[in-house]
Amino acid sequence: MERWITSAKLTALALFLVMSAGAVAYEAIYVWPIQRCEDHGNWWDPRDRVCLTPIPIERFTRRAMAGFKLPGSDGAAPPPAGQ
Repeated sequence: MERWITSAKLTALALFLVMSAGAVAYEAIYVWPIQRCEDHGNWWDPRDRVCLTPIPIERFTRRAMAGFKLPGSDGAAPPPAGQ
């Protein structure tokens, strides 16, 4: 009887260790990269599991966001060509 109790204790301990290692592995593989990416202000793509840097739309449209001015844009019309 005592040997069965010892065996049950060791089995429970082994199961606990395996489950704990699994939880840490899940965190290291799935959760920590997402947190690290979002802490840097980037976007996480769950489908490809890659950290992406957002690109502001102003870079493509050359238009300022509402309430902001792009450097060198004072709102005046450009000078006519040939002057």
